[in-house]
Amino acid sequence: MLATPASPSAHQRHPKTFAGMPRPRQLWRLAVGAAIATILCLIQLSSGSVANPSGVNWAAVDLDAAHGGPTVVAKSRVLVTGGGGMIGKRVVARLLASNTRVTVLDTIFFDNELAALRTAFPRADLRVVHGDIRDPAKLTEAMDGVGGVVHLAAVSRVLWCLENDRDCFDVNVRGTQLVIEALGEGWFIQASSREVYGNPDKLPASETTPRKPANIYGESKSRAEDVITDHIKKNSASYQINAIMLRLSNVYGSSADHRERLVPAIMTNALAHRPIQIVGGDQDLDMVFVDDVVNAMSLAINRLEEKHQNGETGSVSAFNVGTPRSTSAMMLIRKILWLTNSSSPLQTLPGDARFPDKYVGVTSKATSELGFTAKVGIDAGLHSLAKAYITETRGYLSAKRDEFACDTPKAYLARDLLALDGCSGTLAANVDGQPFYATYEPARDGNPDFWGWKDDDEPHPWDFEVKKVSGEIVVQLWQTHDDKRIPFEVPGDDVLKRHTSFHAIVQPGTGFVSLTLGSSGMPLQTWKENEVPAQRVLKAGEAKPVAPFAFRLTPFCCAHKPAPWPFYRDDPLASGILDARAEKVRSFNASQMTTLCSRLSAADQVAENRIEKLNAMPQPVVLDQAQLPTGRPADWRVRKLDTCTNLCDHPTICVDTGDCACGQATCSPIQRFPFAAQANLPGLSYPPETFDWDDVTAKDPAALVAAVEKSTWLNVLRPSARRYLSRTPAFPATAVARCPNDVEEKKKNDAESFEKLQTEWHGCFSADSVMERGAKLIAKDYSPGSLVFLPYYAYNGGLRFPEIPPWVAHAVEPYPKDFDVSDLMMPFTFDWGRCNTILHNLYRVRDWSSTPDEIVRASAWQPMGDLNSPCYFMDQDVVIPARTCLQDKLRERFGAISHVPPSRARSVLVTFKGSPNGAGSSVRQKLSCDRVRSTEPANLLGGHALKAFWNELKPGADYLETIADTVFCPLPRGTTGWATRMNDVIYGGCIPVLLGDQTHHPFWDILDWSKISVTVPDYEIENLESILMSYTWAEIQRMQTNLILVRDAFLYPSEGDMFSNTRDRGPFFFAIHSASLLKQTKFPT
Repeated sequence: MLATPASPSAHQRHPKTFAGMPRPRQLWRLAVGAAIATILCLIQLSSGSVANPSGVNWAAVDLDAAHGGPTVVAKSRVLVTGGGGMIGKRVVARLLASNTRVTVLDTIFFDNELAALRTAFPRADLRVVHGDIRDPAKLTEAMDGVGGVVHLAAVSRVLWCLENDRDCFDVNVRGTQLVIEALGEGWFIQASSREVYGNPDKLPASETTPRKPANIYGESKSRAEDVITDHIKKNSASYQINAIMLRLSNVYGSSADHRERLVPAIMTNALAHRPIQIVGGDQDLDMVFVDDVVNAMSLAINRLEEKHQNGETGSVSAFNVGTPRSTSAMMLIRKILWLTNSSSPLQTLPGDARFPDKYVGVTSKATSELGFTAKVGIDAGLHSLAKAYITETRGYLSAKRDEFACDTPKAYLARDLLALDGCSGTLAANVDGQPFYATYEPARDGNPDFWGWKDDDEPHPWDFEVKKVSGEIVVQLWQTHDDKRIPFEVPGDDVLKRHTSFHAIVQPGTGFVSLTLGSSGMPLQTWKENEVPAQRVLKAGEAKPVAPFAFRLTPFCCAHKPAPWPFYRDDPLASGILDARAEKVRSFNASQMTTLCSRLSAADQVAENRIEKLNAMPQPVVLDQAQLPTGRPADWRVRKLDTCTNLCDHPTICVDTGDCACGQATCSPIQRFPFAAQANLPGLSYPPETFDWDDVTAKDPAALVAAVEKSTWLNVLRPSARRYLSRTPAFPATAVARCPNDVEEKKKNDAESFEKLQTEWHGCFSADSVMERGAKLIAKDYSPGSLVFLPYYAYNGGLRFPEIPPWVAHAVEPYPKDFDVSDLMMPFTFDWGRCNTILHNLYRVRDWSSTPDEIVRASAWQPMGDLNSPCYFMDQDVVIPARTCLQDKLRERFGAISHVPPSRARSVLVTFKGSPNGAGSSVRQKLSCDRVRSTEPANLLGGHALKAFWNELKPGADYLETIADTVFCPLPRGTTGWATRMNDVIYGGCIPVLLGDQTHHPFWDILDWSKISVTVPDYEIENLESILMSYTWAEIQRMQTNLILVRDAFLYPSEGDMFSNTRDRGPFFFAIHSASLLKQTKFPT
């Protein structure tokens, strides 16, 4: 079993691209290009050769199959449809290893995987045609010179076929017919499925077992077999043609498989310790390793080549390809949990009769006629797959360290310091290891002006003036107060002499600086706020020793010029918030890039240890079975760990250092399944219904309406949530508890304050009443196993954050003594959720606030999903939207979809206006900077002509009109005061730009946020406009369409319409179903 060793590094979340470079100013353009490439890799492409999501070591892992198994003997060129897929690439590699000429026809073939094939076989005759098998021109091009076809291109996911039966038949049946008709003379291999048998009356099933498909997918595969049989019967007298249909069991074993398929989903989630979902669990699964399938394909090719050489024609044979033993779904999960030493929770949904639950096939015919016997059992296959994923991860981590220049010494130069001239930012001093910031406070209340140093996580920026004077670098800092320019000054050795200019020297390896007072050489002094010198005179002999390089200059904005790399990227404020979730004291040395590099190294060590343990397992491999999880969310054994860093292009997204908990990322892995974007749509995936968004103008507002009508909200859900909600589940059994008696009396005497939505001041933001009334609409008497909703009012009827323990004690009193508070749901609709405070300083919250013991096991419904605070328990709390005070105005302005302008008809690219106060203020200051916009060609047609407004609304427009005319609306992290802006922009059709990936946004467990937003690391803000213009209008319009499909989730019912809580897909709908999914999830303790 794999142990996961602890790592010495502390852990938190997200730095993502580029460490300090040897020559920062020369390489900033490379940072731009790489950042844009990182964002582009998130875009769901439906065709063409595209950048791989990870796959760094695909050549090393998957190409092993090329030289194992039977050698292929093929005289003519072979076409492999679907040759970019899991089986297809391995078949192609086997053919190339046998010096066979190969053509591939596929909609997707990742660049690096194609490059790996060409590198492994530099002299091979390999042609790749990117296209759909139903595209006549592409099919004709691919068939040039072909004498045999291995037909793998198909919809291979049962669930997708169940949701898209028309397209499933079109691809699997009509597509097969088109390919075999285009072949003419030659031979044809069909990748069929054991699903053609459905649920056989007798097991094991042989090739003569009647075909009785149990679902649409099986029916499509059965009809495809009929197409092949009929075609050969009809044409074999006219020309020579033979076929073999291989009825494959469930194929697994490659890290290049679709991540949504059963085994890859279980394995990748287990490796990342994320929840595993199983439907039913009683199924007996027939699993066959991918290399065994490639061997069967190779033998079938040889068989057909022999028939062709012998002049035979009209032969059609079917063969089962599998193993003689089945594996239960729960056994499969338990083996993988044991193999990976995983802390994954297990979510079990009711079974689905549309999926056959038992199958074992007889393969004696394949053995006697083809010479095929499966060689890889389930234990060895899972062992091999785990190694493949971990090997891929190690390759990725190594490449990422190179990309971030983790092992390259930094080299800050004097010219990098001079590049700060004209920027604004902070000056931090190292005071006992903490950053104290240069501060000026104007005279007030009889106190004189104050200049000094302050321990602050919201420091006010200074304007930097950095010049070279007589060979020395001189720094001055300025702020504007009441239209007067005020310099930062410190006392000198004369009562009349104040120093405002400081000589600076930069430390090459860190970028830290030494500052001295003019030509005196006296070091700039620092002190804590409670140690302010009593006099404004400082004599040279009284100066305290100051360590060299005890200051940091951090720019937030460099208006109208490129940001000075890497000063701009290494923000100690951001690092203190993001890289040390539990820390209550900031570190002067905090560095996002240094922390990221450390975590990449620690994760590589964890992966190396895992590989070593896998290699050390006795042969043949025999896997044990882990115990299934039985605990509730609060019992999870990783509950108290810090949160891991997520990188979107990581094979499992989570950078697991062994001492952190992997959280769900906003981004999703790149789709390998080519039809994902067309799921649940009325049309066919080919030819796709296209709309020329480049031609949309303000005169065509109906374009968005048309796009929404042709789409479905189900496509905006995460796969696990879609499996659950597509079956229209009932609301879970829910009881509503009573508030304490005194509160119930208040509610009775002042119903207006409790039973109606508040519309003024703090009450305007509260959704307590909405949620209580929603819960009452579905409430039933308590019975064991029920969820219990406990209303809680923080700011109603004179209440001001009342103590929680009495509420809980009163609520559970009527229930059995063994009632598990894990079944309790409480709404906390103010900023810090379960911490029950209204502080806005993150470090004070970390220091002063915590969850009361009485609700440590409960689930909080709260807008706080900040992974950097102690007030949110991931995979236990339900993140809901804040209530916006503008909700009725939003409905009035944007309620009809026709009132939401399509993105293409908007004139503003991006805008943000907001206060810099609160946690993450430095990020908001960076955002609101008049940056240099690149003039390089962009994918966004006309993007350069679109406006950008920072810290102001569009001229002549109010807030809502500005939203209505803006394509992208950034949402910087911070306390949830910004969450209301999220609701506003989403309802108005402005695409959210999430800065950083350290927050779980509303209903993150259900909604696929990668389909409705763009995520940009906060240290890539300098490249923001270039990243946004790397999208096409079609991609942007897809996101806007998805937004409109689920926007009701972000707006609470209006007063007088509370029944919409259960009628519509609003906040209560998603919250109660999130709670239901948590109820069906068990956690390892």
